[in-house]
Amino acid sequence: MFIVALIEIVVDLLILRWVLKKKAGEPFSKKKVAKYFFFGVLALVVALIVSMISPIERDMFFGFNPIIAGFLTAFLTAALFEECFKYLFFRLALIKDTEVKSWRDVIIVAVIVGVGFTLIENIEFAISGSGNLLRAFLPGHILYQFFMGYFYGKARVTGEKKYDVLSLVVPILAHAVFDMPIIALIVATGDMNLDNLTSADVEAIMQLPYFGYFIPLLVFTIAVMVAMLVGLIAFAKTMNSWSKKGEKQELLKKVEDKTTANAV
Repeated sequence: MFIVALIEIVVDLLILRWVLKKKAGEPFSKKKVAKYFFFGVLALVVALIVSMISPIERDMFFGFNPIIAGFLTAFLTAALFEECFKYLFFRLALIKDTEVKSWRDVIIVAVIVGVGFTLIENIEFAISGSGNLLRAFLPGHILYQFFMGYFYGKARVTGEKKYDVLSLVVPILAHAVFDMPIIALIVATGDMNLDNLTSADVEAIMQLPYFGYFIPLLVFTIAVMVAMLVGLIAFAKTMNSWSKKGEKQELLKKVEDKTTANAV
């Protein structure tokens, strides 16, 4: 597990280093980067505390149809409060921040918050013995934060409130959809450890009432992972494309207004 945790940390730090290079003009100060990262860590700490005191247990819906159980569990035990707290601390990080001037800057800040969140979460998972390399090479929280930063940045550029709403709703739904088939598979197989199955275990699983869902859910899980990979590639291409434009980037509305006023 130590090796897995180390790989996850290295991947997270490489993503952080890469996204910081996409800042146009003056780079973010080290103090600001540490601040954004720390806000991501705070979001995780608060989310963990809420999960511990929440009356909703991970197996509360396990008697339901796997698809329903998977979505409700993913939505109520992870996606909803994790994305809400990341959104809250992301917004707090941007208050009176004079270094955030463009749409791209907003996305970069969102991703830094996501790196802070996911890096500590990966360590927590490794300590609990549930870490895996999939989390390292498909960093969901990085993609969710791209969505959050993209739509919130668009809201700041256009002044349209609908994009502000999307900056929270899209990450919540993306998170729930990614976790849902994995949890549904656990429900369909009776939450049995699939690493060291015996022939008796296989026969027991085949007798479960929802075993027929196993193959479709497995296919759906793979499809969701491929979609996440495509999303991460699209994110990288978008950031690279904007980087090539240099200073020709869309400024935030307040920055534009201030620039116009100074010119007059």
